[in-house]
Amino acid sequence: RRLASTENNVNIGDQMKILNDNKQYKKVLELFDAFNEKNIGKCSNWIVIQALKACTQINDVQHGLKIHNLISSPLKHDPYILPSLIHFYSKFTEKNEEIIGSLDF
Repeated sequence: RRLASTENNVNIGDQMKILNDNKQYKKVLELFDAFNEKNIGKCSNWIVIQALKACTQINDVQHGLKIHNLISSPLKHDPYILPSLIHFYSKFTEKNEEIIGSLDF
């Protein structure tokens, strides 16, 4: 069962990567939302990174904040997710200094 879940995670992440590469950022977020509804808390770092990349590309602060809040504690310190979060927030620093200051990294 775990293997099937892991494979599903990889497949979704790969689909999201392809969509990002083709600049279909809204579709990436739709796929993320659909996957997350059925698999709350089971997103891999690969999926989170792709979703954050899409948010960054289309300046979707609210969706990015939602994704950040959904990340489980161990993933918040993931060495691959942290740069994605930093990149996401760096794009909105001036607009959202208060929001960024209140976040728990």
